[in-house]
Amino acid sequence: MGKVSEKDQLNCGACGYDTCVDHAVAIVKGLAENEMCLPYAIEKLHRSMQALNLSNEQLADAQQALRQSEKLASMGQLSAGIAHELNNPLGVITMYTNILKDETPQDSPLYGDLQLIAEQAERCRKIVGGLLNFARKNQVQLTETNMVDFVSRSIDAIIRPENVEVTFENKISDPIAKIDKDQMMQVLTNLEKNSVEAMPKGGLLRITLYGSEHEVEIAVNDNGTGIKEEHMDKIFTPFFTTKEVGKAPASDCR
Repeated sequence: MGKVSEKDQLNCGACGYDTCVDHAVAIVKGLAENEMCLPYAIEKLHRSMQALNLSNEQLADAQQALRQSEKLASMGQLSAGIAHELNNPLGVITMYTNILKDETPQDSPLYGDLQLIAEQAERCRKIVGGLLNFARKNQVQLTETNMVDFVSRSIDAIIRPENVEVTFENKISDPIAKIDKDQMMQVLTNLEKNSVEAMPKGGLLRITLYGSEHEVEIAVNDNGTGIKEEHMDKIFTPFFTTKEVGKAPASDCR
């Protein structure tokens, strides 16, 4: 009956016996049941209720995971259709940009702009290819990358107003790391873009490169509006955004 010490023996008489010891003796002789002890029955019921509540929580989590899986499957089908539609105009942009590059002297200021357009168009092409794999596991293509140059390039790829200051600080001695350049560039530029948009009145965007012998960390900080508490559970939901209509929903995490 869970009465392992004298202080557990209430001797309340609810079982019909004068003492808990008398009740226990009767149980041993087969003359009584554990459930005749009211505190024992209440505790057993309490444990059952706790187990039931836990089961309900696990069931709710499983149902939520199932709904999320169904949502992702639907998004995968939608993404595949969008990707096929975008491939043709991206191909035209890439082709004509390369034609203009070939006709532009390399020392011309326009050459660098055309180079950036070609790179971003190629990024778009790979992102579209990634959309086709949205419903299945993507392959990670690791290549040795100079992280200082990589971060600097990501900053060049975003548009920022004059009232937003961007700083980049490198705190690693060996900048070479193996990453998937395309996927990481997508993540980093989205973070930077969202940081800029989170500071409509201006502010500071700080990007810091940390690292050790075995890992590299890119920290993106801003003094913008931040993320509301009610949106924290959605920061990894694909295409979720709190941006107003007309702004691209990259990812709302900052």
